[in-house]
Amino acid sequence: MESSDLARQFVQHRDMLYGYVFALTRDHDLAEDILQDVGVSILTEAKRGRNPNTFVPWARGLARHRVADHYRRLASRRRHEMPFEAFADAVDLAFAEHAPSPENNEQQLQFLRECLDELTARVRTIIDLRYASRQSVGEIAASLSWTPTSIKVALSRARRTLADCVGRKLRREEAPG
Repeated sequence: MESSDLARQFVQHRDMLYGYVFALTRDHDLAEDILQDVGVSILTEAKRGRNPNTFVPWARGLARHRVADHYRRLASRRRHEMPFEAFADAVDLAFAEHAPSPENNEQQLQFLRECLDELTARVRTIIDLRYASRQSVGEIAASLSWTPTSIKVALSRARRTLADCVGRKLRREEAPG
């Protein structure tokens, strides 16, 4: 796997890795710092010719080691041991038990399509320009005669609306009965 492949995979799985690190640290700023270290480690390993068979478990292992390093440094400063390993094992188990399945991904995509259809025409246009046409915020603002800030706000609200809509549909699907 080339350096660019590892970098692409890191970007592709960044949110999941962030969630994993945040679950271990419960601190957004610390999770971001550690995730940056993980990214640097991934690029360093790529330059050394490292070629992991499965990226996600390998990257999660790197993240786990970076979090463990943080807690070891913290523990040595405080002169007491933190029960990090047991906690990390529990988080690993939770992530393994709740790993998304291909069927679940397909269901989420179907719900996303349904939710996109529920958007207003104006918001749908902005979403289509940004994600289907891959236009920048500035390009969208210019074509619609809006400010870039207005486009950013509209995109943020649209993403929140879509996330809420998909979440509601998933909860309804999972509800017993």
